[in-house]
Amino acid sequence: MAIVIKKNKKNLNLLIIIPARIGSTRLKKKLLKKIDGTSMILRVAQNALKMKLGPVLVATDSKQILDLCQRNGIRVVLTSRKHKSGTDRICEAYDLIDERFDLVVNLQGDLPYFKKELISKTVKLFCDKETDIGSAVCDLDEGEIDDLNVVKANVVLNKNDEGFAIDFTRKATNKKNFYHHIGMYVYKPNVLKKFVLLSQTKNEIDRSLEQMRAMDNGIRIKLVKLSYNPPSIDTLSDLEKIRLHFKQNDL
Repeated sequence: MAIVIKKNKKNLNLLIIIPARIGSTRLKKKLLKKIDGTSMILRVAQNALKMKLGPVLVATDSKQILDLCQRNGIRVVLTSRKHKSGTDRICEAYDLIDERFDLVVNLQGDLPYFKKELISKTVKLFCDKETDIGSAVCDLDEGEIDDLNVVKANVVLNKNDEGFAIDFTRKATNKKNFYHHIGMYVYKPNVLKKFVLLSQTKNEIDRSLEQMRAMDNGIRIKLVKLSYNPPSIDTLSDLEKIRLHFKQNDL
């Protein structure tokens, strides 16, 4: 299975990896929480598989998640518990498999509902040879400007709603050229391997934003604007909202 996004008449092979760490601070074992009868991690993997953009692999540090995926026919690998970020985990997972791909997607395990364009539009950013990492943004709500839990991307978008990131921050003084950053990344494999070998930078540590490691080392992140914000699950309140959404929409 391969993605059919074309670049100079060449198909780009895409692997979607979902980092699935069992530990979570605000919502204990959140990836195992059920949404309309199905565990969150299974919902994310099954949704990604439905889109037929490429193979899907769960990378976990948990035997419980490993067994759950295996019982439900989801491809999965067991990774180290020592990783500090999802990016480190997906890099290990990529090294554990025999196949090679043109692009690797880091799809968050707490996005139980997202549209195909989240991945497909981000992958199209690689038609630009200058793109090292691709990611996505959406409009920033007025109430999110002062919310430190919302990561903001500073970027000037062109007529195609694309542009290279200037900065990432949790603080924004206004909405001009600031957007809500959606935490999904697409990497060239060589850039992924380079990234995990780099030391954490001061900006990364101070802001608790691992993408600053890339920015501080000259790795270019190109962004595309989406028309919606796929809901992520961080708290019990988030979980209750998404459960209601699935129930009301019969998803």
